[in-house]
Amino acid sequence: MSVPEMHPASLDLEDRLPIRRLMGLAVFGEMLAARIYGLMAQLKPEHAPILRKFASMEGQHATWFREACRCNAIEPDKEFADHELDYLIAQVNDHFAAGDCEALAVVQGFIVESMAIAIYEPYLQVADRYPGTRDVFARALEEERYHVDWMTRYLRLRFFDAEDEFIRLCQRVNVQGIDCIGGTMMKIADYLDSIGLSGADCAGSMMDGYSELLERVGIPSKEATRNVVGLFMPLIRKYRHGETIK
Repeated sequence: MSVPEMHPASLDLEDRLPIRRLMGLAVFGEMLAARIYGLMAQLKPEHAPILRKFASMEGQHATWFREACRCNAIEPDKEFADHELDYLIAQVNDHFAAGDCEALAVVQGFIVESMAIAIYEPYLQVADRYPGTRDVFARALEEERYHVDWMTRYLRLRFFDAEDEFIRLCQRVNVQGIDCIGGTMMKIADYLDSIGLSGADCAGSMMDGYSELLERVGIPSKEATRNVVGLFMPLIRKYRHGETIK
């Protein structure tokens, strides 16, 4: 997929840092997603073909985003992304070393995908400010939803009639994962606002999306909501009290 060239002079310099950081998370987050699917394929040979396909698709997303950045004279902020994702990468390494494919499935299918969808979907409202990015974000969003559908089916079958076990798994994984990703959402909220997105809406979308995923796996609605509210309470407090994350 190609994107049209854009003259660097047409960029608003005040937007450069926010979009660099947003695109840094998009590019390097997709690369992490590709790696997680690859690790899951090693742990679940019976599902390896589809998981490797997903890994390839995530890698392709990263390539699309890099090309869109190049055509808009944007350098993805790798340092920022590395700092935000390192904590999550360490968790992924630990889960893989333990042979815990279900934990990897929660990290990828719920945490990573929920954050991607929560940002990519509203980004389409402002995508025309950066020519060529609308198509790549829309295509990536469509494919992320496809991945989520497969992951929720996998988890629903794995934890059929074992909802309590699944909740314990999510709580164990999310004690670390949501702390990492939730912190990132708070840090980039102001950047999202500055490029025309609502940081509060993105955080709310991630919460709603996570609740829906729990319900799709088989968790009753009230139980799903109660768990998600607890996980995302720092984000709720931020927007309720108007706190600024430095």
